[in-house]
Amino acid sequence: MSETAKDFAQARWPLWIAGLCALSVVAALVAQPTWHFAMVYTIATAWTAWNTHAHATGKRFQVAPGLHAAANDSPKHRRIMLGISLCIQLGFTALMLSRLLPAAS
Repeated sequence: MSETAKDFAQARWPLWIAGLCALSVVAALVAQPTWHFAMVYTIATAWTAWNTHAHATGKRFQVAPGLHAAANDSPKHRRIMLGISLCIQLGFTALMLSRLLPAAS
């Protein structure tokens, strides 16, 4: 793949993964989740980091059961699958940080 054909995640995937992990660590330190939720969040972060790496290097990756991007899929399909993976990760982050909101009475 030529340098001009790379998208943002493919061109800067080490920084992308570092930012994702930094966001996850900060969210976990701020929210101080239970042990079980912290493990689920860690696995979700690692899964999303792997998906980013696989997208950038042209490998197959799976977002969820039935949602995957093969190595020979179109770039648009691969970007959509990576976007879904990132949205799931941000959903987990929002769930983690929602613990900081006061409980509704």
